[in-house]
Amino acid sequence: MSRKQHSGIFMMEMIMVVFFFILCSSVCILVFVKGDRMSRAAADLNQSVLIAQSVAEVWKLEGPEGLKQRFGASVSTQDDASGADGDDAFKTDGDEAAGNRYVMEFDKNGNLAEDTPEGGGDESASGKIYTAVLSADEAESSAEITVSREKNSVYTLSVSRHEREQG
Repeated sequence: MSRKQHSGIFMMEMIMVVFFFILCSSVCILVFVKGDRMSRAAADLNQSVLIAQSVAEVWKLEGPEGLKQRFGASVSTQDDASGADGDDAFKTDGDEAAGNRYVMEFDKNGNLAEDTPEGGGDESASGKIYTAVLSADEAESSAEITVSREKNSVYTLSVSRHEREQG
């Protein structure tokens, strides 16, 4: 009789050990998933910063004509840039008075979306992922660049252009 009772205690101990290992493995999986999310968010932020810097440099050097020529920027009204569902993600204070808004679209590598071949191998590489909206106030020579991914603002950069005095 003592042998039967001893094997029951051993079985309970083994079940507790298995549950402990299951708990530890689930914690490890959660840590890896969180790390992956943080890595993807950092990659999005890094790519958005590079896109905003490129747009800012072209705007500062060449103005709106450079944006149209290099990035295929389209002039947009406030309603066009806010999306068909009425999302106000691209609206900023004073846009009604500011005037000029230029919209550019990029793929996941920061290249122009229209330059990316459709269906060329990796499906995730093709298509429009990042949208850069430059809201320019030509009177004050300043602009705000908002880079978004899937209608979520990732990065905003304020820039100003200083005109050289001819003299």
